[in-house]
Amino acid sequence: MSRGERRRYWRPALLLVGVLLVAFGSWQLRGGGKDGAATAAAVEAPSIEPKASLSPTSTASVAAAAVPVETPRVWQQLQARPVKTELHQSLLSDLARHHRYPPENRAIKNPAQDPISQTHGTDRRTTRGEDGAALTLWTDRKFYLRGDAVHVYAYLARAGEGRVAADFRALLVYDDRRIVAELDLEDGDGDRIYEAELEAGVHGGESLPAGIYKVVVDTDIGGLRDAVAFTLSEDIGRYTGALRDFVTAGGNLLVEAEVEVSRAARYYFRASLYNNPDTPIGSTQYAAELAPGRHWVPLEFYGLMIRDRGQDGPYLVKQLSLARVAVPMARGGVLEADYYTGRYRLEQFTDAPYRALAGE
Repeated sequence: MSRGERRRYWRPALLLVGVLLVAFGSWQLRGGGKDGAATAAAVEAPSIEPKASLSPTSTASVAAAAVPVETPRVWQQLQARPVKTELHQSLLSDLARHHRYPPENRAIKNPAQDPISQTHGTDRRTTRGEDGAALTLWTDRKFYLRGDAVHVYAYLARAGEGRVAADFRALLVYDDRRIVAELDLEDGDGDRIYEAELEAGVHGGESLPAGIYKVVVDTDIGGLRDAVAFTLSEDIGRYTGALRDFVTAGGNLLVEAEVEVSRAARYYFRASLYNNPDTPIGSTQYAAELAPGRHWVPLEFYGLMIRDRGQDGPYLVKQLSLARVAVPMARGGVLEADYYTGRYRLEQFTDAPYRALAGE
């Protein structure tokens, strides 16, 4: 049977499989996904509130106040115990560690724990069949802006053989309901990794809406099929590339990054700080309502978090991310800032825990 004949035979079955798989798998992107829009908007963005409104035309500094944290009563109850078990001591240590830094800060032990990398990192999916075959597929990014090139990859492997030749069929599906297009995955260089390229937000001259898209992939071996998802966003704004830094009166490192937005909305920012490209310190986040125009966004790293890593500056602002709060969360790529701060000494930073629970 020729390749064209196989395609004509498989096309009706693929359309049916695509619809069923999309309906069955919708929980992965809505209820069960890591970056579901409702969860992202509810959990990530509200961590900080702006103190003042911003000018729509001038570059303005954005002020923020940390969300107050209630003193946990469980701490007081455990501390009052005359005899503490190993579990009690472990809980006390966990509480102290939880309140060591402000809620918008998070210490990072290794680069794999960087929350920006975790959110934006490539997500490979592998589905295994009963005969030992395995289908692996992924996109080169999770989030795209209109006009970006989307690359979809897939390969089929057998135990003891590695990657094998296969005939892939794929559907592009929008919002778990609408089949947008059929995609051809081709092995252009003979490495048995099949690829399709498409322009984000456009198909056949038609503009596609922002939202969640799936690429449903079926094979001709073992009935293996799976889907990989990506998000198309627009109007998220951008970092201009301008940054500045100083130590605050409270002994924290404040990095200000200039952003430009074209839409009045609530925006969510994250930054990761490193001693060097391979040694992370921690991350911070900030959210604010912004008017159209340019603004300086404050990204503050708690001084004790820096001291805990035991190294003088300069410090590397390695990654910056920006999102507009929407459903789903509108994200673009990550800015590799490669920005080094001043040569600050550790003693310039506070050595006090954010919440000194032991003294309460």
